[in-house]
Amino acid sequence: MNNKVKSFVTKTKSSFSGFTAGQRAVTIIAIIVAIIGGIVFVQWASRPTMAPLFTNLSSSDAGAITAKLTERGTQYELADAGSTVLVPRPEVDQARIDLAGEGLPAGSKDSQGYNLLDNEGIASSDFQQKMTAKRATEGELKKAIEKMDPIQEATVQLALPEEEVFTAEQAPTTASVLVATKPSQSVSAGQVEAIVHLVSSSVPKLAANQVTVTDNTGKLLSASGMAGAASSVNDARVAQAQTISAAASQKIQAMLDKAVGVGNSTVTVQADLNFDNTQVKTNEYIPAQQGAVPVQEDSSNETLKGSGQTPVGGVLGPDNITVPNANSGQSNQDYEKATTRVTNPVGTRQTVTEQAPGRLQRLNVAVMLDATKARAVTEAQVQTIVAAAAGIDTTRGDVIAVSKIPFDRAAAQEAEAKAKALEEQKKQDELIELAKNIGLALLLLLALLIGFRKSRKTQTKTIELGELPSMGQPETPGRPGGSMAELPPSPAEYALEDDELPVLEAIPVDPQSEARANAREEISALVEESPDEVARLLRGWISDRK
Repeated sequence: MNNKVKSFVTKTKSSFSGFTAGQRAVTIIAIIVAIIGGIVFVQWASRPTMAPLFTNLSSSDAGAITAKLTERGTQYELADAGSTVLVPRPEVDQARIDLAGEGLPAGSKDSQGYNLLDNEGIASSDFQQKMTAKRATEGELKKAIEKMDPIQEATVQLALPEEEVFTAEQAPTTASVLVATKPSQSVSAGQVEAIVHLVSSSVPKLAANQVTVTDNTGKLLSASGMAGAASSVNDARVAQAQTISAAASQKIQAMLDKAVGVGNSTVTVQADLNFDNTQVKTNEYIPAQQGAVPVQEDSSNETLKGSGQTPVGGVLGPDNITVPNANSGQSNQDYEKATTRVTNPVGTRQTVTEQAPGRLQRLNVAVMLDATKARAVTEAQVQTIVAAAAGIDTTRGDVIAVSKIPFDRAAAQEAEAKAKALEEQKKQDELIELAKNIGLALLLLLALLIGFRKSRKTQTKTIELGELPSMGQPETPGRPGGSMAELPPSPAEYALEDDELPVLEAIPVDPQSEARANAREEISALVEESPDEVARLLRGWISDRK
């Protein structure tokens, strides 16, 4: 085992000694980075999994809890700007039990709502009981409102007046709600209305128009007297009208773009909606059909027969009493009357129509065409197709207007030119960035290639061959028996005069020298291909000579 370790260390040292300065620096940096990464990984792997101990803590509760955890020697972390305390997951339950024994947290959600009633003492006064019940209701409403998606924190305050003997003197119950939304979120009109009805339905004798809702920026969302709620409802109604107008405008604009071309027309639609909740009742009487049986039929007959004298006039006597004259004669009385009453069956139909709020009351459409581009179509044609597409009803009071006006395209052309310039600049910047990346990659590849070649040359050991017994001393080509000192001078030693170069005669090639040169090339190739084998062979020769 020790021999293997020593062999590994020896090979590592020999390989490292063959590196260039740059390769040594890169190797050292890589080793340092690997060591640091290993340390970070070990720390991360050995780090315990943290779990929330308490959330939504006040600053005082967070400080008291962290102090107790420090005394107990429990590892903890703070999150959400200090409102959440994290501890190792296996210690969560025990830490909560220990902190509950210390009365912490004092102002958490667990200590709000109906949990306050659990701590009510026997000797508490009536005022304390009422205030505890009020705080419990406020806490429960707070937790219910905070469960809504955009609400991060809520505060509920109830004003519960004392009961009066006479209802005329009773003060109304009111409530105020302060909500803080999550970052980049807002409370919609429907959610405000939901908060108002949630609070009013949870408190006895609390009307919805007596609930005030504000946000953390001070914006009034709903106020007493339905002012704020009416504002929210108005916003919803405006949004509904804008949605209908936008849908109609988009449909008409798409049709005009196909008729006169894109950018040669513009459409504006204004939809007036009726949000009155009305109810229409209609009573209709249906006459009886021919031959129907009467519902009721009554008949009566009156007859009178008799005779007598008919007095004729008289004069006033004493005490203003009429004194009749003598009888004027006999009279015969004969009277007969017949009455018939028939009640025929009559049907009744009652119709009740409820007109839901938000129905379309009137639609105004304005179309403007470019006179220079829309010459092929007439205003009447456009008005006809637009009226059919938008559903114009003249009996309802809808209005449609079509006009041809030359468009001012200077601003549009300038904006288009700027957009093209920005697009070209963006493409040029992308090409420059791409060229930079390609150049950097090429430089890196070239540096790696140069370093690789240098490392190969450094690792290749130069083998100097001495005088071979079978070959003898090498001679200079063309000069048998000569030495390297007898070589002709280098071309740089020739004096150049009048741009005339010396003429060198061809040196005849010695077959023996050529064979030696070929042997050297083969040995060099062998050294480059198998440097370890050549080194082992040389070490054997050296040990044999010793």
